[in-house]
Amino acid sequence: MATPRTLKRESVFGGSDGVVLALGLIVALAGKPWAMWHAALGAGLAELVGMTAGRWLSDSDDGFAVALANGLAACLACWVPALPAAFAGHGPAALTAELTLVAGIAAVISWLRPEKGVLAVAETYGVLAVAAGLCWAAGLA
Repeated sequence: MATPRTLKRESVFGGSDGVVLALGLIVALAGKPWAMWHAALGAGLAELVGMTAGRWLSDSDDGFAVALANGLAACLACWVPALPAAFAGHGPAALTAELTLVAGIAAVISWLRPEKGVLAVAETYGVLAVAAGLCWAAGLA
């Protein structure tokens, strides 16, 4: 059933997944910033389909709207940080804007999480730090 609590939970889940992917793309494509928008566009669409289908296939009892909320949140959280690459160019200012958008989305996710306070913020940003570190290390390999 698509209750507000369920929709919020699935939006946090999808948004968290999408923003981690966006940060991974930003770090992985740091040497190729012109590719950011196209990578995020494709990744966001894959997130929309994958997260919606994954949620729907794992538990269709809540209805398709809940699964779609998950997929849309993942898609948007992947696309939004890439907007500077699409509209503002590819220099340091665009990279700073992308990272600022990632931090802003993470702040919203931290605020929406059922756990509140410093722990929610630390966990949310900790996940992003681990993802960034892994993507950076993969880029060195």
